[in-house]
This record gives sequence, C-alpha cells and structure tokens, in this order.
Amino acid sequence: MNGFLIIDKKAGMSSYDVIRRLKRLRKFKKIGYIGTLDRNATGILPVAVNEGVKLIPFLENVEKEYRAKILLGVTTETQDIEGKVLSETPTEPFDRQVIEDILKGYLGKITQRVPVYSSKKVNRKPLYKWARSGVAVEPPVKEVEIFNITLLDYTHPYADVQVACSKGTYIRALASDLGEKLGCGATLFTLKRTKQGDFTENMGIDIDYFKIEQDLLNYLLPLEKVLQSSRGMIVETTLERFLRHGMPVPITGNAKDWRHGEVARLFSKEGKLIGIGMADLGSKTIKIKRLINY
Repeated sequence: MNGFLIIDKKAGMSSYDVIRRLKRLRKFKKIGYIGTLDRNATGILPVAVNEGVKLIPFLENVEKEYRAKILLGVTTETQDIEGKVLSETPTEPFDRQVIEDILKGYLGKITQRVPVYSSKKVNRKPLYKWARSGVAVEPPVKEVEIFNITLLDYTHPYADVQVACSKGTYIRALASDLGEKLGCGATLFTLKRTKQGDFTENMGIDIDYFKIEQDLLNYLLPLEKVLQSSRGMIVETTLERFLRHGMPVPITGNAKDWRHGEVARLFSKEGKLIGIGMADLGSKTIKIKRLINY
C-alpha cells in the first residue's frame, strides 16, 4: 500500500490524532502528513503512507488556500477562539470597503511574527511549551507571501476571508493584525484549509469513513496520481537498472523544452511511478532524487 490519503480533518483533533486513527487499522512502515493543522482547524490534510512519504519534500512548498472566519472586537492569547480572552471591545459595524482595503495591503511578500502558541521551535523547544511554562521567549519573524485575499462576507462582528498563501503563513496572525489595524482587535474564529497544492477540498475524505483496513485501500490515492503538475517521463526498461543504482538517465525528447532543476516524475513502461528526479540541462539527463520501491 503506497500512496496518499487525503483527509478532511475535523475540529477538535490534532493532525497527529489523524495518524493515530489510521494506525489502528493497519501497520505502516512509514506514515506522515503534510502541513500541520491546528486542533480547531478543519480541512485538507494529506497523509502519505509507506513509499508515499518519499514524495513529501516535493509537496511541501506549495500554494495553500484557506477560508477563515474572523471575530472582530475580541483578542485572545492564542490569536484564535480556543485561547483565553484578553480583551473585548464593543464596536459598531465597519464599512466593508475599509476591511477590503486593509486586506489588499497584505498582498505580496509580508513579514509575520510567529504566534507565541505555535509548534515553531526556539532553542529546541516548541514556543507553546515556553508559553505554558510562563517563560517569555521572543518569537521569530518570518517572511511569507499572500497570493490572493478576498472578503467573502461581512456580517458584523464576523468577517469571512479567503486566503491563498505560501507555506508557513499563520492565518491567526493575519486575523490578529487585521484587528489591530481596525483598532478593535480580532481573533480567528474558524479555519478550513481548502487546497494544498494539487490536493483540493473535493478530494477530502472524512476520517470517520475509515473503519476497516479495506477502507484505506478504497480511498488511497496512488503515487501515479500525485504531483500531476510536474512533468512525467517514461524510462526505458533497459535504463531502469541504472536508475536504481543512482545513475542519471537521458532526457527523452528535446532537452530545450525542460528547465534546469525541473522536477520530473519517472515512470516504468508499465506506467508505475519508479522515482522522482530533477533535470540537469548541463548533462541533458534526469538525476534521481527519490527511488520508489515496491
């Protein structure tokens, strides 16, 4: 069993709780998820099983999309509704255009301060553990990119926002910053991840659908259907042996059609994914990065 299970995570469970649930049904040699979702967040959580884990490095730095409901007039210590309330500021409804103008200001590359209650490690310890122990630690600042941000609905005091962003973006931090700019404070009320690279909302499977081992097979996304935005190349049977010994294989077709460093999915003549490589235009070859073993 090699591939991906695209889970539609429920609120109230951690990302690793999903792994625990799946492990009850079968023993996996390797299993791991891509992109941690906070306990109260829902939506797409891709889980790689066995040889699928080898594809994770090629699937992490992708665009993600979220739908967030932001509560205006309330701040919490965790920047979401799960945290202790720090302030409540009654406020009249804002002009929708005011909110939209603030949101437009986030487009492009921005810097965010990592939330104090997050799994980001400082001095080899997650920030949330420092916070819970009462030790003040300066959270790091990071650069992220917002590709698109739209106000879907505004019914005071709730603002529904859709965000397309880079890996590592904290939607909680966006919500908190929006509240600061409005002068009333804000916290993240709900969050759903609707897209992660090629994995979309309609692909998500409710974790409760997995009751027996056969359900894993029924919903398994084969390796051949992953990374479909990357180019595929068939490797001749005679060259497979060289590939499996770590040797590069010649680019098929015109090498000028490739970009240097471009990711390539390598298939056997039978159509099975046998590896992931990268184009080297200097030698006009594909150099293997991950071999898939069956």
